[in-house]
Amino acid sequence: MWFARMWEVLVLGLKNLLRNKLRSFLTMLGMIFGVGSVIAMLSVGAGARHEILTRIQELGVRNIILNSVKPPEEVKPDSSEQTWRVSFGLTFEDAEAIDATVPAVDRILRVNRIKKRAWYGSKRLETSVLGVEPEYLRMFNLEVGAGRPFNETDARDRAKVCLVRRGLIRQLETIEDPVGMWLLIGDFSFQIIGVLADEQFRSHTRKALAIDGRAQEVYIPYSTSMRTFGTITHIERSGSSEYSQTDLDQIVVTTKESDDVFPTARVLDALLTHHHDRRDFEIVVPMELMRQRENTQKVFSIVMILIASISLLVGGIGIANIMLATITERTKEIGIRRACGARRRDIVVQFLTETTAIAAIGGLFGCLFGIAGTLGIVEFTQWKALIAPHYVGISLVISCTVGILFGIFPARRAALMDPITALRRE
Repeated sequence: MWFARMWEVLVLGLKNLLRNKLRSFLTMLGMIFGVGSVIAMLSVGAGARHEILTRIQELGVRNIILNSVKPPEEVKPDSSEQTWRVSFGLTFEDAEAIDATVPAVDRILRVNRIKKRAWYGSKRLETSVLGVEPEYLRMFNLEVGAGRPFNETDARDRAKVCLVRRGLIRQLETIEDPVGMWLLIGDFSFQIIGVLADEQFRSHTRKALAIDGRAQEVYIPYSTSMRTFGTITHIERSGSSEYSQTDLDQIVVTTKESDDVFPTARVLDALLTHHHDRRDFEIVVPMELMRQRENTQKVFSIVMILIASISLLVGGIGIANIMLATITERTKEIGIRRACGARRRDIVVQFLTETTAIAAIGGLFGCLFGIAGTLGIVEFTQWKALIAPHYVGISLVISCTVGILFGIFPARRAALMDPITALRRE
């Protein structure tokens, strides 16, 4: 009996909506745009969050990256002097002290970096030459697309071999197979044995690893770099020469467990501060970066949802407004239904059914609009987006909830109407 009554009310509510198709559609527009905005913003926000976290995870959650940082330039004691030396950054003693005194450290990788001009025929390139150990390539997913990576044998023999990015090969403007080519780096010839698969490190990784974005990266064995280029860099500018000495440009410390990262970072900071008179180093903790980005993205997602919810609020107000106008038009109908035995709750259910139907149907079209809008954003902006199924479910639930909440007042107003007064209404 109860089910039959509810079915009758539902059918009656849908018939009333179909009686005014254009008005019903215009009422749904607020829900369509609101739900579509929620889905699009959630999807784009999730895509951005996933992209950022993926970039940070490239650095390794158990890694701590120590970079040498040049302190502010000091004024030369004699302005007529054209050549001077400056020494800063991480030292070999720092690496030995970390290895000997910090028990949570699993392994240490040393990196030597030097800026050199590279030549291939008449082509000149500005390069950032990184002397790294073979393990460094595996740690940061430096996969070789053509050729092979250098290995422990190359490192032991201090072979003059190198890995390059595809961008460097394009700048050479050569049609030859790059594997096997020889590059003149500084005064020394290096053979290209592999071309890395990725175009370049992403921005967060480049910043954490202190890689110069203006120069092409060239990777050589660490032992080769130390023997060939050493630790002194010569820079000429404005008619003067500067010789800077840095033992180690970078130390990558890997902890035994991920829980050891933050305590170890604090120990390393205290250790380096004790051994250095000035702050000529920086400590980058990828896990901390990841947590900061996660928190930032959560706040950003909440703000976007609140902004999108304004459209849902406007849609709900539109539903309430239309239903109030509908009640005025259907006053006599309400009086007849009450006179024929309809209870107040039947009137409430009838109007709530209509508002919920408007919101639900608008929500369904809004989901389609949101998915299409997200795909359009991805196509035209090349941003990343993730359309999760629960986003659609959440949007539909919110849409129906808005329809019920904004339909309660018109429904109660119709139910509380005096039947005799309603029947007299012309």
